[in-house]
Amino acid sequence: MGRNYDSLKKVIDEIKSKVDIVDFVNSYLSLSKSGKNYTALCPFHAEDTPSFYIFPETQTFHCFGCGAHGDVITFLEKYEQISFLDALRKIATYAGIELDITQKEEPVEITFNEEVSKLYTSNLLNLSSNHKVWQYLKKREINRDLVEEFELGFATGQEIQKVIEDNLFDKDIAKNTGLMINGDKEFFYNRLIIPIRNNVGELVGFAGRQIEEETNAPKYLNTPENKFFKKSKILYRYYKNKKFIKENDFVILVEGYFDVISMYKLGFKNVVGILGSSFTKDHVLELLKVTNKVVTMYDMDESGRKVTLSTVDALFAKDFQIAVSKYPAKDPDELTKKHDSKYIAEILKSSYKFHEFIVDYYAEKYDLSNEFALEKYLKEMSRWYKKIEDVGRISYLQGFIENISSKTGKGAGYIQKILERTSTLIPESSSSNETYSQPKDTLYVEKDIRYDIVKSYLYLWIKYPQYREILKNHFREEDFSNKLLKEFFTLTSQNSDIGFLLENSSKELSDLIVEVWKIEYFFNPERILSSLKESIRRTKINQQIEELKKKLHETKDLSEKTNITSEIIQLYSKLKIIN
Repeated sequence: MGRNYDSLKKVIDEIKSKVDIVDFVNSYLSLSKSGKNYTALCPFHAEDTPSFYIFPETQTFHCFGCGAHGDVITFLEKYEQISFLDALRKIATYAGIELDITQKEEPVEITFNEEVSKLYTSNLLNLSSNHKVWQYLKKREINRDLVEEFELGFATGQEIQKVIEDNLFDKDIAKNTGLMINGDKEFFYNRLIIPIRNNVGELVGFAGRQIEEETNAPKYLNTPENKFFKKSKILYRYYKNKKFIKENDFVILVEGYFDVISMYKLGFKNVVGILGSSFTKDHVLELLKVTNKVVTMYDMDESGRKVTLSTVDALFAKDFQIAVSKYPAKDPDELTKKHDSKYIAEILKSSYKFHEFIVDYYAEKYDLSNEFALEKYLKEMSRWYKKIEDVGRISYLQGFIENISSKTGKGAGYIQKILERTSTLIPESSSSNETYSQPKDTLYVEKDIRYDIVKSYLYLWIKYPQYREILKNHFREEDFSNKLLKEFFTLTSQNSDIGFLLENSSKELSDLIVEVWKIEYFFNPERILSSLKESIRRTKINQQIEELKKKLHETKDLSEKTNITSEIIQLYSKLKIIN
């Protein structure tokens, strides 16, 4: 039986005391002595000159090329792409330390899905190459290696009952997952199966692709959404491909499952797919953890262009660098069958900027030679001009104006005057994000921020990066008694990247950061700052009053009581002025 540790920290401390980082890493990399430290070629990014350093004195590593940093446990976690707990277990074994850490038990629905998926895949791998599903996959240029990599399978309509009987699952579990409907009827029959894992790798649902094109059945069927399977929160293959996104420092967004598979097959492994036809705020948050650079590569039809627009709308206000690709095919899957990886790399490289896409998208919807259509077009451009201006992406405005000028044949000066004049007439709500507008009244939202010290501070820090230095100069950690702000101070002193904060903060702080980050409105930062200063002054005075009241209660000296009472009255007077 493993020892009972008071906390996980004790386990980590004991492992670190017994495992020398130099000896451990040397079993993975070829280290060279450099003064009192060691160097090697970084295993986390491609390089020719060593920029990966190990510091024996602090038992840490740091790469000056890609920024990778951590201790011996972090190294193993990153190197083998395993979870923190798995890395901890492996190093504990290496160090000869007995470890008894119990993980949260996997939900039975997830376990059930895993067993069903294994059977689906086994079915497919054991079918003859002449079977119609393999003939379909051959047309798609998908071989056995890709089937195994993407865990593809085939449903005959008899798998669910077998898994229930073989593993003694309750039939209600099958119904909860949506794999069994209308009594004992199986949801999938005669379909190619694509397992869907959530962003942490749990198998939460399935898609079934029809393989007989001539039938009237829908091409795709997805298991129904449930408490585990939420399409709006999942990016297909994100759990696997996020390491490639980090390595390349950009993500390729596509629509379909086969788009992801085809791009991956050609070596573009930093690709993920949206489930359905919408890109959501939850998707934005996931991507923010690994990169702020996005290339959209959606289908080249009108539906794909609409998804592109909504994706741009969701991302540009969050300071993402967004490019939009254009290519001569209906979707990435078809493109990969017509062209090689070099050609597609050039397509990605020549993708155009998000504001160029906006100008073109609306220009195609209006006959710009018509006076009335041109007026409507410029109104749309004014709305986007205001959006870009409101979120502080001023550097894009000149290019935006010049593109509109080129598209309409009007002078850039004329276009700028029109946009500036028209944008001032647009109500605040009209220029905010169409797809993700806030349900609350703006006045209520602003008050909610201004009267909450933590939210005020986070709002300014997240929404107005230029105010970070102002906040740093005005306030100190000791000004705040709130534990979340103290945690925020500690984290931002290490790294100001929002992805780092989300990954390393407590759930309570992480949830609050997300809540503030999702606010679409840009309120007057000086007003928020003024309220923050007043709130802190008010808090400090209230603390002083409470301390004096305590002293008043404890003292027996009448003269001291009089003095303390006088101080309390003066402080209350100050509070009235602030209020």
